[in-house]
Amino acid sequence: MEEAEAVFMIERVYVKDSSFESPNAPLSFVQTEAPTVDVGLNTASNQVEGMDGLTEVILTVTVKAKAGESTYFAVEVQQAGLFRIQNIPEEHLPALIAVHCPTILFPYAREVVADMVGRGGFQPLHLHPVNFEALYQQAQQEQVSHTTQ
Repeated sequence: MEEAEAVFMIERVYVKDSSFESPNAPLSFVQTEAPTVDVGLNTASNQVEGMDGLTEVILTVTVKAKAGESTYFAVEVQQAGLFRIQNIPEEHLPALIAVHCPTILFPYAREVVADMVGRGGFQPLHLHPVNFEALYQQAQQEQVSHTTQ
């Protein structure tokens, strides 16, 4: 019996949700204190019902710029992708979904964040590249240490 060919394809990349807040504008435009910028990343995935082999992966990027108690802006982008994943060995799926899919989605999310921040009246914010493989390995090590305690 022939082994079926492995398939990993991008079907579609899209913004699932986005929000921008600048609660202290216009005062935040004249602040002289440089804000601290916190970036959060989260990945979720789910099988699309009725569409065999399609997995939706959602990369959520959250960015908050604050100086003291004053929030300059807050951005959240859910960048999603629809991926055709078929005949991939089960043991490779977690890394594929947690590393490769977010690596594909991140440049799109980065562009949306920069655009939204710029349209909000601030200098566009260009997020640094992210090593999703390192984040995945770190999460795996933390999971192992929690189960061995």
